[in-house]
Amino acid sequence: MTVAEFVLFCLMAVCSGVMIGIGGVASLIANSLLGEWGRLIGACLFSLGIYAIVAFDMKLFTGMVADIPKLGVKNYWQLVVCFLCNSFGVLAVSVFANHSPASEIVVPKAIEVISAKLNNGEWAVRALCSAILCGMLITVSVRARYYAPQKGLSTTVGVLFPIIVFALCGFDHSVANMLYFCYLDETSWRVAAYILLTVAGNLLGGICFPTISLLREYIERKKKTEE
Repeated sequence: MTVAEFVLFCLMAVCSGVMIGIGGVASLIANSLLGEWGRLIGACLFSLGIYAIVAFDMKLFTGMVADIPKLGVKNYWQLVVCFLCNSFGVLAVSVFANHSPASEIVVPKAIEVISAKLNNGEWAVRALCSAILCGMLITVSVRARYYAPQKGLSTTVGVLFPIIVFALCGFDHSVANMLYFCYLDETSWRVAAYILLTVAGNLLGGICFPTISLLREYIERKKKTEE
């Protein structure tokens, strides 16, 4: 990777974080103002961030996880850089949102959401399990542009629907969670552990389907060779 390619990679990752942050802000506002329907509408609004990421081929950590089986060990550093740049993009959105009219709604709601997650007695188990489920759905979403046309399905629905489902269910997305942590006035081992657990969960969930696909391809190739 050349210097120019690395810079472009970082910029696309930052932009990806910005879109996740904007989607997160919109989701928090919907959850706060729209009553019983707020969660569903918020999930739909959040999905637009992922749609932009897929449409413009931006670099999202949880999206890159699906490529781990084929990425190669020497390129794993890209995942770390991508996550850091994604987080920086989310941080930028949190700063701008904090100085916008939305701050009176977004900040208290973000603190409420993350405090509820951290103060749960089973926060560690919940963080890991929900992040695994989120990782699975993200992989289905980002891969939709490849499998949907082959199956005669709508690419837009394939990208958006899994995101709406995970956001509605409240599953943990390691990058999106950074928006909440930006507003949380707490720096502790618990916060660090929560972030690491969600990253690990997204990794485990994200590589599940691609690994199974590779195994299927291997078995099919072996079967053809034997024939």
